[in-house]
Amino acid sequence: MTSPEYRLTVNYGPERPVITSPDIAMTGHSVTFNCSASSQPLSQFSWFFNGSQVATCSVYKTSPLTLASLGEYTCVAFNNITGRNSTVSKMLTVIDPVTMATVKVIGAQPIADYMFTLTCETAGSIYSIHWIRNGWPLYADNRTDFSMNNNTLTFNSVQHSDNGDYQCSAYNPLSNMTSPDYRLTVNYGPEMPIITGPALGETGHSVIFNCSASSQPLSQFSWFFNGSQLATGSVYKIGSLTLASHGEYTCVAFNNITGRNSTVSKMLTVVAPVTMSIVKVIGAQPILNEKFSLTCETAGTVYSIHWMRNGWPLYADNRTDFSMNNNTLTFNSVQHSDNGDYQCSAYNPLSNMTSPEYRLTVNYGPERPVIMSPDIAMTGHSVTFNCSASSQPLSQFSWFFNGSQVATGSVYKTSPLTLASLGEYTCVAFNNITGRNSTVSKMLTVIDPITMATVKVIGAQPIADYMFTLTCETAGSIYSIHWMRNGWPLYADNRTDFSMNNNTLTFNSVQHSDNGDYQCSAYNPLSNMTSPDYRLTVNYGPEMPIITGPALGETGHSVIFNCSASSQPLSQFSWFFNGSQLATGSVYKIGPLTLASHGEYTCVAFNNITGRNNTVSKMLTVVEAIKSVMVKRSKIPIASDNLTLTCDVTGRYDTIYWMKDNLSLVLNNTLNSDITISNNSLHFSPVQVYNNGNYQCVATNIFGPHTSPKYQLLVNYGPLSVNISGPVSVVIGSVITATLKCSANSQPTSEYGWKFNNQSVLGTGPLMAVVASLENAGDYTCVAKNPVTNISMSKTITLDVTGYSPAPPFQSRVGLMLMALLALSLCF
Repeated sequence: MTSPEYRLTVNYGPERPVITSPDIAMTGHSVTFNCSASSQPLSQFSWFFNGSQVATCSVYKTSPLTLASLGEYTCVAFNNITGRNSTVSKMLTVIDPVTMATVKVIGAQPIADYMFTLTCETAGSIYSIHWIRNGWPLYADNRTDFSMNNNTLTFNSVQHSDNGDYQCSAYNPLSNMTSPDYRLTVNYGPEMPIITGPALGETGHSVIFNCSASSQPLSQFSWFFNGSQLATGSVYKIGSLTLASHGEYTCVAFNNITGRNSTVSKMLTVVAPVTMSIVKVIGAQPILNEKFSLTCETAGTVYSIHWMRNGWPLYADNRTDFSMNNNTLTFNSVQHSDNGDYQCSAYNPLSNMTSPEYRLTVNYGPERPVIMSPDIAMTGHSVTFNCSASSQPLSQFSWFFNGSQVATGSVYKTSPLTLASLGEYTCVAFNNITGRNSTVSKMLTVIDPITMATVKVIGAQPIADYMFTLTCETAGSIYSIHWMRNGWPLYADNRTDFSMNNNTLTFNSVQHSDNGDYQCSAYNPLSNMTSPDYRLTVNYGPEMPIITGPALGETGHSVIFNCSASSQPLSQFSWFFNGSQLATGSVYKIGPLTLASHGEYTCVAFNNITGRNNTVSKMLTVVEAIKSVMVKRSKIPIASDNLTLTCDVTGRYDTIYWMKDNLSLVLNNTLNSDITISNNSLHFSPVQVYNNGNYQCVATNIFGPHTSPKYQLLVNYGPLSVNISGPVSVVIGSVITATLKCSANSQPTSEYGWKFNNQSVLGTGPLMAVVASLENAGDYTCVAKNPVTNISMSKTITLDVTGYSPAPPFQSRVGLMLMALLALSLCF
C-alpha cells in the first residue's frame, strides 16, 4: 500500500523586506508604500513614520502630504511560525509645487548704453532658474551677468540688439513654470531727424512737410520758420503759398524718456506758375529770302524758354538765331524749308506751358506759271485753259488771246471753237503780297472732226487675175488713212499699191487670196473713224465641175447625181444624157431605173459674171435588182430525220451563204459533220436538237448582201421519258384525295391520258386526283403522246390505300370520275 501524498512546505523568513514607493512627492498629494518580503507562510506587516506606528498591512497610503510629511517610513515583516522579523526603511522628501514665475524690472527703464536689470520672481520649491530670449536659452557674455541663484539678469550696457521677448523658467523635480513674455524695448534717440516734402512750391498751392526721427519711444516734434515756432506734430502743412512763404523750415525732435533732442532744417523755394506762352510775329510778314522774327510772350516765373518746329526741338544754325534769354527767334533769310508749326515752351521747376502752334508759311512767287490745256481742239467744242503758278499766297490770274485780254481767274473756258480760234493764249500770274508777276503762253490748233469714212469700188467688179481698185471716201480734217483686211493692218506688196495720200488701194491682179473684209480708218489728232466692212469677194470660175453619185444602179430604184463647181458667184447647171438636155439645176434625180437608163450623163456649169463654162460627164451602169430572199424547209423537222433548208431568191444574185444566230455558218468535220451545203440548200443528215437556232441565208450581188428574214429551227422529239410524281401509299382519314402528276421530256409538249388497272380510261391531262378509298387502290398508268412525232410512252405507279372507307363502290366510282373531271380542269 502507498500512502497518500504529504505536502512538505518548509517554513522560512521573513527575508529582508522591499519597499516600493516614490522618493519625493508634492504637498497636497498622497503616496502609496508597498512592502513585500519572501516568507513561508506569508509575513504580517507593520508601518512606522519617524518611529511611530501608523498602520498594519503590506500597503500603506498616506493622507494628503504637507511639508511635515517629510521623514523616514519603516516596514517590519513578522513570521508567526518561524518567530522571526525583518525591517527596512525609506526616506520620503516632500516639496511644494512651482506656482509662480514672473520677469520684473529692477530700477530704471532700459535706456541705450546704460545698465539695466531684470529679476525672476517665483513661488514654490525652486531648485533652479533658466532665462530665455525669443524662445532660445540665454547665457552670460561680456555685457550680460546672472546672479548666484540665477534669478537676476543684468545688462551692463543695454543696446538695441538686446530688444526681444524675455522669459524665466523655475524648476523642481516634480514641477516647473515659465514666465509670460517680457518685451524688452530699449529706449533711445532721437537720432538726426529727416524732413520729407518738396523743396519747391507754387503760389496758391499747399506744401506738406513730414518730420521723422529714429527714437524709442516716438519723439515729440516742433516746427520753426526763420526762427519762430509755427506748430507741433510730425506733419506741418503750409498753404496757400505766397512768395513770402519762401525760407528755411526747422523740425526739432524730443524724447521725453531719454531727455534728448535733435534738429534738422529744409529750404522751401516758392515760385509763381507759368500762365502764358504765345508765339507772335515781330515786324513784316515772312517773304522768301528776307529777315523774319518770332517772339515768345510769357507770364509767370520763367526759368527757361525752348523753341520747337513740327514738334521737334529747334536749335540755332547759320540762318537762325536766338536772343540772349531765348525768347526771340530770328530767320536771317527765311526759306520754304522753314515752313512749319512753331511753338515756344516756358519752364520753371514746378510748371511749364507750351504755346499754341504758329503756322509759318513763307510768302513767295509767283514762279513761272503752267497752262494745262489741250494743244489741239475740234471746231464746235470748247476748250478749258487752267493756269497754275507756285505762289504764296495764291496768285491772281489774267488771260490774253493774241494780245487782247479775254478773262480773269485761273480757269478760262472758250466759247465753241471755230477755225478762227487758232492762236496764242497767254496767262499772267500776280502775287499781291510779294508784288511780283510771271507770264506763260500756249498755242492752240483748231481742226474739223472726221465725219465720214467709207470704202467704195472704183471701176469694174473684182474678177480673178484682173486689176481692181478700192477708194476711201472721207469728210473732215484728215491727217492720215490706214487700210485693214479682216481686222489686221494692210501693207503694200508686189500685187498691192496705195496712192500717195493712202486713200486708194489697187490690186494689180486680184486673187482668191484677196477675199476678206476691208476697212479704211481716217485719223486726225482728236478724232478718227473706221469705215464699215467692205466684203471683197473675187469672182472666178467655174472650175472643173464634179459629179457625185453612184456609178451603179438597180432596176426599180432611183439614183441622185449632184453637180458642183468652184465658182463665184455660184454657177448655173444643165444636165445632158447621150447628148440630149434633161434638166437644169445642180441636182438631177433618175428613177425608177430601167436597163435603158444605162449611159453617159453630162453636167455643164456656167458663170454669168465671168462668162465662162465648164463640163464633166459620168457613166451609169444599171443592173437587175434582187427582189426577195426567203428560207424554206422541206418538211416538219423531227429528230433523227433528214431535213433540207432552201434559200429562195427572186432576182439576179452572185453568191449565197448561210448564217446561224447572227453568225456566219462555217462547216467543219467535227462540229457540223451532219450538215452539208449544195447550191442554195442546207442539208441536215439527220437533224438533231442541238441544231436548233435562227437560220438566215444571204444572197449577194454587186450592190451588196440581201439577207432573208430569220427562220427559227425548232426540232421536234420525244417523248423520251415519262415520270409520275405523287404518293404511293394513302391512309384513309389522313387525306381526302391524293394527287398524281405525270411529266415527259418532249417537243412539243406531250398529250397525257390515264388508265386504272390497265382498263378504265380516266381522263386526260398531267394531273390525276384520286379519292382516298379502298376501291381506288391499284395501278395507275400515264400515257404520254407527242402529237407531232406521233410517239407514245407510258409509266405505271401502284397506289396503296389502307384503312376503312364507308363509301359504297358506286359512290367511289362516281368520286373517281369527279376527280378525273377535276384533273381535266387543272390541265387548262
